[in-house]
Amino acid sequence: MKHFFRTALLFLLCSGASAAHIGFLMPSGGRQGTSVEIIVGGQAFWSVNGAIVSGGGVTVDSVKVVPGIPNVSGSQQRYLTRWLTGIAKGNPAKPELPETTEGWRMHAWFERLNELDDCEKDILCRSLYVRQNSLQASPAINSRVLVKLTIAQDAAPGERELRLIGRGRVSNPLKFFVGKNPEVREPFYPMPSTKTVPPEFTVPAVLNGQIMPGEQDKFIFTAKKGEVITFSALARHLMPFIGDGVPGHFQMVLEIVDDKGKSLAYADDRYFDPDPELEFKVPADGKYTLLVRDALYRGRADFVYRISALPGKAGVRPLAPLKLFGIAGTVNTPAGENHTFKAKKGVPVMLEVYARRLGSPLDGLLKVTDSKGKVLAVNDDVPRLKAGTILHLAADPVIRFTPPEDGEYTANISDISGGYGKDYRYRLRIGKPVPHFAVYALPSAVEVGRYSTGVVTLAVERYDGFDGEIKLRLQNAGGFRIVGTDTIPPGCDRTAITLYYSGKDLKKPLQAALEASGGGFTTKVIPGDEMMQAFAYTHIAPAQTLFLTALWKNPGLSKFNWQGKPGTVKLDKDVTLTVNINTRNHPKDARAELMLIDPPSWLKVRPGKAHIAEPGKVKSVTGKAKMVPHPLKITLYAEKEGKGKAVNQLFKVRWQYNSKPDKNGKIRRITQEVILPARRIEGGK
Repeated sequence: MKHFFRTALLFLLCSGASAAHIGFLMPSGGRQGTSVEIIVGGQAFWSVNGAIVSGGGVTVDSVKVVPGIPNVSGSQQRYLTRWLTGIAKGNPAKPELPETTEGWRMHAWFERLNELDDCEKDILCRSLYVRQNSLQASPAINSRVLVKLTIAQDAAPGERELRLIGRGRVSNPLKFFVGKNPEVREPFYPMPSTKTVPPEFTVPAVLNGQIMPGEQDKFIFTAKKGEVITFSALARHLMPFIGDGVPGHFQMVLEIVDDKGKSLAYADDRYFDPDPELEFKVPADGKYTLLVRDALYRGRADFVYRISALPGKAGVRPLAPLKLFGIAGTVNTPAGENHTFKAKKGVPVMLEVYARRLGSPLDGLLKVTDSKGKVLAVNDDVPRLKAGTILHLAADPVIRFTPPEDGEYTANISDISGGYGKDYRYRLRIGKPVPHFAVYALPSAVEVGRYSTGVVTLAVERYDGFDGEIKLRLQNAGGFRIVGTDTIPPGCDRTAITLYYSGKDLKKPLQAALEASGGGFTTKVIPGDEMMQAFAYTHIAPAQTLFLTALWKNPGLSKFNWQGKPGTVKLDKDVTLTVNINTRNHPKDARAELMLIDPPSWLKVRPGKAHIAEPGKVKSVTGKAKMVPHPLKITLYAEKEGKGKAVNQLFKVRWQYNSKPDKNGKIRRITQEVILPARRIEGGK
C-alpha cells in the first residue's frame, strides 16, 4: 500500500491536478463495421473533451460529459415520469407544467427528454428510479461520459485500449475489444410503464452487460439436441483490480436453465481464472436461458462483462506468447513429466518453468534428481513482482542448480496439488544463466509542467542473478528529456526518474517509449498503472502505450535548481547539496524550504535550518554580468545500513508567498512546489 500512495503522491505533485480516471466501459467492445455508443464511468470527468482508442481502425465520433443529475422532488419526478411514459408509448410531446414548480431542480436533459438517446435515457432513469445507497456508493465510478465510436470493417479484431482526454491530460486505459461476431447488449433500464424483455441471440454472438446490486441478467437462445456451445466470459479481465471492494473483482457465475427453470450447466471460474468458461451440450431441441450474476449476488456499475458464445467445444486455450522459451510439455499424470539433461561439475544450470505466466493452470513443482534418483534440488514457488493480471505468478518454479559432478540429471515437473491433463501445459528452460530484467514505468500517462519536472516511477524485476545498473533512454520524446540521473542503481527494484520539458504547449499527447539496457541486455520498458485490490494489495496493470503531456506552466525550475552538474552523490561522509534561488523571479516575502521525498530509511538529513530561506533573508549581489543568489542547502548522511546501497532520490522545494491584493484588499498566502531533477545517492563503501 505504501508504494501505491507513493506513486499517487508523486503523480499529483508533478501534475498539479488529477486527470480523468476510468472505472468501467459499457459495453466494452463492438463489432467490425458498426458504430457503438459507450457509457464510460469514472471520476474527474469535468474537463474531458476527447478519447483515444489504440490500434487503428476505430474513429472517435463524439465525446459528451454527462452533467450530474440532481435529486428531484416528488412533484418534479411525477412530471418527468409522465413525459417519459408518453415517449415510451410513442407520444414525445412535452406535458403541461403543474401550477407550481417551486423547488424544482434544473438540468439540461429535463427540457429535452424527447431528444435523449438510449444511453442517455438509461442514465437518467437509473438516477430517477433506483434508490441510492450511500454506503455502497463509490465516488471512483459515479461520473459518466458518453463516447460514440465507429469501427471500420477492416479494423483488426482483438484487444485495444480506450483512454479519455481532458485539456490534454490523459486518463488511465481500460480494455476495449473489436470483434467479428454480432453484439448483443443487455436491455437498457426500462422506461416507465414498460417491462424488460430478455434479449434473444443466435450463436455465434457476443453478450454485453453489467450486474447491479442483486441483479441477474438473462439471455435466451435456441439450440438443437447434440449441439455444443461454449460460453467464455471476460469480467475480471476487463477490470482486474477493484480497490474498494472484496475480493477486488467481479466474481461472475454462468448458469444455463431450460424452459422450466431447471439448471443444466454451471460455471464460476476456469481453473485459477475467476472468469468462467462453460461448455454446454444441448440435451434436446428448444429454448434455453443463460443466467449471469455475481457469486454473492453483489453488483455495482463496474461489474461489466463480455461473453463470447461460440459453437463447438472449448478446446485447449493457446498459451500466451513468450520470447524466452524451452521444451514444450504437458503434465499428463500426477507423477509429472521427466526431462533429462547433461551437465558438468560446478557449471551452474538454470531450470525455469513457464506455465502460470502463460495462462496454464499448472501450479508447478520442480525437482532435480541425479542418475540414482536422489533429489538434489526442489522448488515450487518464487516471489515475483506483482505485475499483470495473474495473481499467483509465484506458481512458476525456478532452480539455479550447480551439479556436484559431470553426468546426466533429470528435471521432474508436476502440479503441486496433483492436477494433470491436456490443459496443464508448460515450457521448461534448461541452460546456462541468462541475466536479464523487466522494467515497468508508472504511470502510463505522465504530465510534465513546462519548466518543471514530471516523475516516472520505475519497478524492476531481475532474473538469473542480474544485479547490475540499468541505463534508461527516452525514445520518440519530442522536446522531453530525462534530467538528473538516467540510471537505475545496482540491486534497486523500485526507484524514479524525472522528465523535463521546455517547449510549447502540446496540442496532443505524445506517444513515447523508454528503453532499458544493462549487462549486455536491452529491452523496452513496459508502461503501466498501479492499481489497488480490495483495500490492501497493489498490482501493476501493464498498458500498451506511454503517453507524455505538457500543457501547463510551472516556473519552479526557473526559480530553483541544483548548483553545478547534478551527478552522483557518494555519502562516504556528510555531503551538502545546494539549490540556487533565482531572486529575479522570487517574491521578496517568500519562504522557501528544501526537503526530501520519501527517502530510504538509511538516508538522513543533518539537523539545521540551512535548507529553509525565510522572507527577507534571500539576498543577491547584482552586477552587470550576473546575479549571485543566496542558496538553499541540505546536508545528508548515510547510516551504516546504507553501505553499498543506492537510490534515485527526489527532492522538492516548497515556497510560500503573498498574493497581490484582490479588489477587497485581501492578501492570500500562496503555496507552490516543484520537484527537482532526481539525484543518485550512494550510501558509501
